Amino acid sequence: MGTQKGLFCLFTALSLLAFSLPARGAESRNIVKIGGDISIEQGNRVKNALAVGGQITVHGTVTGHVVSIGNSVVLTKTALVEGNVVSVGGVIVMGKGARVYGSLKEINASDLSQSLATALNEDWEGWSWVFAIVSSFVFIGILLVALLLVTLLPQPVYLTAAAIKESPFKVFLWGLVVLVSVMPLAVLLTISVLGIVLIPLEMFLVVCASLLGFIAVAQVVGERFFAFFKRRDQSVVTDIIWGLVVLWFIGWIPHIGWLVKVVAVVLGLGGVLAASLAVRQKWKKSHSSKGDADGGGTSVT
Repeated sequence: MGTQKGLFCLFTALSLLAFSLPARGAESRNIVKIGGDISIEQGNRVKNALAVGGQITVHGTVTGHVVSIGNSVVLTKTALVEGNVVSVGGVIVMGKGARVYGSLKEINASDLSQSLATALNEDWEGWSWVFAIVSSFVFIGILLVALLLVTLLPQPVYLTAAAIKESPFKVFLWGLVVLVSVMPLAVLLTISVLGIVLIPLEMFLVVCASLLGFIAVAQVVGERFFAFFKRRDQSVVTDIIWGLVVLWFIGWIPHIGWLVKVVAVVLGLGGVLAASLAVRQKWKKSHSSKGDADGGGTSVT
């Protein structure tokens, strides 16, 4: 259970770090690299070092933490790390004379297997393990829908994400209006027989809008995630995948994880509504201009 909590806390910290710090890299002396190795030479001093898919070799000084995801950490005899050293999927190699004031943590394949076994045994109270499995399948389902949607109908996702980035607070208020109006509208529809038939359609539209909005929020989150890592030229698909991963891990934070997901859904609903209104106004303006042009070109004899 300790390994499982450690792994969870690690990913949670990385997810929160993407939003709590600006993407300045060189100014803050954080070294972050995705898909490459990091080498801190002797005499150099940095704050934190994070590599995704790459090895970290430390000859100099790190005043914060050293984290390698998918590879190993090598501390030579001149290395000094004042914080923690973490390797996910690799090992930590320490040379004689290397100094680490924090803790050393290796999370490898055997640890992950043990974590999964722990999650499925009696150490989890009640239905927690069922929730974990359902949550994983829901995540995979949303991911597949997102990939399909971006491939076949990317424009709605782009427009919704643009609306969210342009005015997030306003969009959030619109989302609250939509969410609060769902049940009263359903009650009004029950007044007539035709309205009762339309209730399933209303619920279907709300679910579709929520899913579309959540995927758009994931795109925005993915952009912020890569902005922190100074990787701004990623594809929309990559942004969405990583955005969903970040939201999924944040959702596991006790007490506030569910609140973050609710905010994401509300923000997404507002984004869908704002994007729809913007498209409608643009369409009306375009047709109005076209009508004026046709009218202006007509002469009465």
